[in-house]
Amino acid sequence: MCDVEVIEFTVPRGNTLYFAEISSLTADQAYLSLHSAYSKFGLIYQVIVKSGESCLYAYVKFYSARSACSARAATLRKEIQLADGGALKVSNSCRSSAGNLPLPRYKCEELANYYLGFNGWRSRILYHRREESDPLNVKYVSVVELEFPAAGLSCEGAGLCEELYSENENSAALSVRVAKRSLGEAFLAAWSKVVLVVIDGRKLKLEINTTRTDNFFYNPLWDEPAVVVNHVDYPDLDTVDDDCEQIVND
Repeated sequence: MCDVEVIEFTVPRGNTLYFAEISSLTADQAYLSLHSAYSKFGLIYQVIVKSGESCLYAYVKFYSARSACSARAATLRKEIQLADGGALKVSNSCRSSAGNLPLPRYKCEELANYYLGFNGWRSRILYHRREESDPLNVKYVSVVELEFPAAGLSCEGAGLCEELYSENENSAALSVRVAKRSLGEAFLAAWSKVVLVVIDGRKLKLEINTTRTDNFFYNPLWDEPAVVVNHVDYPDLDTVDDDCEQIVND
């Protein structure tokens, strides 16, 4: 029977290991040691190190449930040690993210590069423009496309962002910020439609979730002028007059 795991471009829910009683290391040392030791099991979403009353404790969250299970099993077998050589006490964490929270754009790209490779996907901007609105309002609309050549699939995402001018803010700086946010929202919307299906931890299949919709409809004709005239031949006006006179006489 195949082991099938679905990974979406959202903050992973669960897949978290809890480590208690980490001593003789600083928080920075513990962070680096945990990240280095557990990266071999799969892509890590987050490592959190906190200070307790007498020692440190930490959380390591994976994108993949399979990776989290493998990492936990290896720790229980005493195969993993921190930089100071100390043993780790591990358990499954009850920490879980609420809902399907979107990943930051850089995290989406990191996840795509890990599973698809740097050449496994590409993106392009279809539409990015400031829209007409209230004079005191800055409004940008962006539409992007993600392409996955190996799978022969693609998807689009749309983003809309607007803000009001404030008296103490530079208008150019506001426009730049709104434009970046609009483009960022478009990429997040596109990545949210991508689904990775991992079979037996080795074989990968990519799907597009067509049930997800954008905040508004994008029409590709927005970027095209209504009529394009490349060449016009104007007839000789004298010839036209003679033809018209002959028609009248007939």
